[in-house]
Amino acid sequence: MPKKSPTVWTTEHFIGGNPAIDLTNTVFTRHMPADDNDLLNSPQDVGNWFQFAGLATGAQANAITGIADPAFLGSVRKLRDASFLVFDALAAENPPAPDALGLLFEQAAEGFATHRLGPRAVHTTPEIARFDDPKGIPAFLAAISVEAFIVLPRQRLHACPRCGWLFVDTSRGGRRRWCSMQTCGNREKASRHRVSSNQ
Repeated sequence: MPKKSPTVWTTEHFIGGNPAIDLTNTVFTRHMPADDNDLLNSPQDVGNWFQFAGLATGAQANAITGIADPAFLGSVRKLRDASFLVFDALAAENPPAPDALGLLFEQAAEGFATHRLGPRAVHTTPEIARFDDPKGIPAFLAAISVEAFIVLPRQRLHACPRCGWLFVDTSRGGRRRWCSMQTCGNREKASRHRVSSNQ
């Protein structure tokens, strides 16, 4: 099987309004996913995502890219998917699955207990002790997801009806419907236009 090219991250990938929500959107779609749906396919993809999200410098992202632990990518994806289950439930005004929420709290707590993560005096976002630590990176992602679970305004958390990506609606009227008007919004308009033209 040929190796996939690294994911090219753009501002369109970061529409969630919070890094923990952007993490849940690191797939092409949540509705009818194809076999190649994942955007996190290598440690390089993870490192580049951290840098584009403003969570790592270039050198720190390179340290993530160099992680050789074969279990690393799977642990990041597992954490990502648990975060999605939690926030997708909240967007639907349902209680999150206890197993998914428990995984986030457990990994975040373990990160602090093992000193892979450290609290900061000013920022709520924890500090990663070593960016080349295959267990420290998922612990950090768990910690920012726990923080988002606690502080994000749940009435403003929505799922795009077309692709299933999540976002925090920061618009003044709170009427944002799509992950992006330029992508899913325009595609929905085009789809409706085709249907009406064929009737």
